[in-house]
Amino acid sequence: MSVTIFFEGGGDKDTTRSKCREGLSNYCAKLKPPRSRLRVVAGGGRTQTFDKFRTAVLDSRAGEISVLLVDSEGPVTANTPVEHLHALDGWDFTSLRNSQVFLMVQAMEALFLADREALAAFYDGGFLPKSLPGSATNVEIIRKEDIEPALKNATRKTETKGEYHKINHGAALLALIDPAKVEKASPHAASFHQFLRSL
Repeated sequence: MSVTIFFEGGGDKDTTRSKCREGLSNYCAKLKPPRSRLRVVAGGGRTQTFDKFRTAVLDSRAGEISVLLVDSEGPVTANTPVEHLHALDGWDFTSLRNSQVFLMVQAMEALFLADREALAAFYDGGFLPKSLPGSATNVEIIRKEDIEPALKNATRKTETKGEYHKINHGAALLALIDPAKVEKASPHAASFHQFLRSL
């Protein structure tokens, strides 16, 4: 069995998509059995990522599983990620058999807020943890529009890294944060982790 995760992020350049792919690969490596074959594709923009995922599912062979991992873009009230994304984006999953869909709620950066010790270690010196919103034990209720500005505010005085930058810092932070803390703070992340452990 081979598994490919289509992950929203990385921008439009090969170099930044490569960093993003490496960051999620390192994160997933902490969760999956070493025998499993796992490939990560940083899809760039949201629609681009879905299109790549959809094409891969439709072209898949026996033993190949495609996974979609995207931001929820807001609170999740639907029963499943598929229902949420159909309502939000109009994406049609009816023909996409043998696939898995997971959400980062409400955005990828919410995962970072579950491991504030890792954030402080990455931004060595000048980091302002009190500027971060919400609780590290319940990150899904933190509004998407509050997360990135708060990260920028908390890091604006850091000595070596400077202000939070999604492309420059996001991949490195993904590789650094502790999945155990993330899954305690995010039920949707816990579902993704459970899938990885099952491989």
